[in-house]
Amino acid sequence: MKKFYKLLFIPIFCLVMLSNTTSTVSAANNWAGFQHVTIGLSFKKWGLASFYTTVIPSKSSYYSKINMKLQRYSGGKWHTLTSGTNGDTSINMYSRGYYVTKGYTYRVYSTATVYKSKGGKKINSDTFIYKNKY
Repeated sequence: MKKFYKLLFIPIFCLVMLSNTTSTVSAANNWAGFQHVTIGLSFKKWGLASFYTTVIPSKSSYYSKINMKLQRYSGGKWHTLTSGTNGDTSINMYSRGYYVTKGYTYRVYSTATVYKSKGGKKINSDTFIYKNKY
C-alpha cells in the first residue's frame, strides 16, 4: 500500500515542484548509488520558503537518507535556520516549509547518502546546494 501512495504522489509532487524553482542533478553511470537528485527552493506568500530534496537511487531496493538544511547568508556566513533528516527505500522525497525574511539569499544544503539497505553498507554520499534570493 505504501508503494501505491508513493506512485500516486510522485506525479502530483513533480507537477507542483516543476511549477517552482528547481535544480536537477543528473547522475552519471559512474556515480554509484544515485540515479537522479532534484533540489529546489521557492518563496510563497508571507515569506514561506518551500524547499525540498528528492533522491532516486540507482536500484529500488537501495535506502537513501537526506540531511537537509535551510540556510540564510548574512554577515559573510551561512546560518542554519532549520534542518531535518528523512530516510526511505526507493524514492526518497523530503520537503519542508519555513517562514523567512525578505532581502536575503537563502540556500538548501542537502547531503544524500545511499545504502544497500536500511542499516546496510554505505554505497555513496554527496552534497547538493541550491541558492535563491528573496
